[in-house]
Parts: sequence; structure tokens; C-alpha cells
Amino acid sequence: MSLVESELRSFIGDNFFLADDSKRLSGNASLTRDGIIDSVGIVELLHFIETHYGIEITDDETIPENIDSIDNIVRYVSRKLETDAPRREAQAS
Repeated sequence: MSLVESELRSFIGDNFFLADDSKRLSGNASLTRDGIIDSVGIVELLHFIETHYGIEITDDETIPENIDSIDNIVRYVSRKLETDAPRREAQAS
């Protein structure tokens, strides 16, 4: 399990009700269709991702392919961290 996945699972577990904590949430489970996160929860999740990882999420990136499952979020955050790294380094200079 990557650090990003571990942090996401911890955030979701701490902030959203999981019907059966003993059942491990599948990485490809739909967070919205399976009732884990509602629309307000998506806003909270996006805020967590932006502040915790220091990335900007644009409106056109808020699609299920990026944010509807833990696996999708991990891939999305990893991509953003790689592509945004040069911009963050330039801002730090």
C-alpha cells in the first residue's frame, strides 16, 4: 500500500461512516454509488487532497475517473504530484 493510499484510507475512515468497519473497503469501490461519500463529502475530500498534497484540482478534473474510488484517487494524486512538481519548485525559488 502506498503512502497516498494509506493517507486516503485514513481520511475516509476518520471522516465518513463505513457500514462495516471490519470489511476492508475495496480500492475500486465507488465512493459515491456505494454511499460512502455524498456531494458534501466530495467537497471535503477534494479540500483534503488539495491542502494535504499541495495540488490544485480544476473543475474539469473532478470526474469519476479521478475521484470516485481510492484506486482512481491514488493514480490521480500521483499524476498531479509528478506534473505539478516543476511548478511547485519554481514557486519555491
